[in-house]
Amino acid sequence: MGSFTKFKSILEAKESFVLVCHVDPDGDAVGSMLALNEYLLSKGKRTSLLCKDVVPKLFTFLNGVESIGRLFPSIDKETAIVLLDNGDFRRTGFQSEILQAREDGVSVINLDHHPKNDLWKMVTVNCANDKSSSTSEVLYELFIGLDYDLTPIVATALLTGIYFDTGGFRHSNTSNKVLSIASELLKRGARLKKITENIDNTRPFSLFKLWGIALERLRLNKKYGLSISVITLKDIKQVGASEEDVSGLVNLLNSVPESEVAMLLCESFDAKIKGSLRTESDKIDVSRLAKLFGGGGHKKAAGFTINGRIELDGNKWKIV
Repeated sequence: MGSFTKFKSILEAKESFVLVCHVDPDGDAVGSMLALNEYLLSKGKRTSLLCKDVVPKLFTFLNGVESIGRLFPSIDKETAIVLLDNGDFRRTGFQSEILQAREDGVSVINLDHHPKNDLWKMVTVNCANDKSSSTSEVLYELFIGLDYDLTPIVATALLTGIYFDTGGFRHSNTSNKVLSIASELLKRGARLKKITENIDNTRPFSLFKLWGIALERLRLNKKYGLSISVITLKDIKQVGASEEDVSGLVNLLNSVPESEVAMLLCESFDAKIKGSLRTESDKIDVSRLAKLFGGGGHKKAAGFTINGRIELDGNKWKIV
């Protein structure tokens, strides 16, 4: 395909790369970025890894995670920017810096698996496939096309991304192809036990307290099949948690049998409310709901951010 040829030519021509994953990074964002970084380093390239937000502790077992910075470096046309798993331009967190670089003639590559968005038109090369389970799956196929002999470190990073975005192979995006790729990654030395220990079995005590709070406030609208709950900034502080500990809570709400859509609203430290949406129904597209609030995402997993705060009255609450 033409995008692969262009991607390959840029990889060969440039000596320096800036890798950028999305804000509030998850397993696929971090895993795909670290996997690509290992490939580039093996080819003698220079790299800078960037994320606007701090990487959650549950992904710190991955090799190279300590290299991820938060400040955009000075670059020129000899450097290429690679955007991984961003979903849309806003999610990069570095809009002005990327726009300036593009105006200066810097090549920008988009590696992603989200539905068509504003990044698809603005980048130099668009290697995106919204039929893939994850950006890590997209990158795996690119590596195969490059005849790259995946190391255990790269295989583990890629499997982390696939495992996370398929919900531990439980979501409907777990296809035969995904399981075949996972099998191949295990053959290449991917450490599945290490991945599951960190993603599924390393939960701080504060998280269980947040679960209790979220479940106590859980509302179920049977008419619309919607389960919804809220977490305030005060809750996070009282239990000694962090914003990153809230990640994954919406999946707990999504397990309510009578619910077809789960929504978690959480106050953040920047005076905003982050909304997370999940569904397992093939008939529902939560990304359309997220777009109503200026957000986006996938058909079955999406999110948005709005201004405001959550006001509590006992177990009742409202957004003000």
